[in-house]
Amino acid sequence: MDEYAQMRERRAALRAQKPKILKRYLTVLALIFAVIIAIGVWLKPPVEKMEEAVGQALREYAEAKTAAGETAPVVTRQESHDWVVIVSHVAKVGEETFSCVGGYKVTFCQSPNP
Repeated sequence: MDEYAQMRERRAALRAQKPKILKRYLTVLALIFAVIIAIGVWLKPPVEKMEEAVGQALREYAEAKTAAGETAPVVTRQESHDWVVIVSHVAKVGEETFSCVGGYKVTFCQSPNP
């Protein structure tokens, strides 16, 4: 029984000396994730500036689509959402609805017509 107790003590000592690889790995992943989220929050476009830029782009789109002598359809704001790292905005030009998503200083808009 004495050998068994010594073996258990040696195994316990070895376990105590092992590096905590999983703990280090998870700590590094958490740090990387936190940095990505922080950069996203820092680079997220403000809602007001995004609404203004999308509104201007849609007014130019409406003017380009209208025939000579006609009045351009009105651009109306539908809704805007500010999430942690992205901003979304929905606007209407006449009967067409456009949705835009912006994050990391980049904005993408989805047109109703392909």
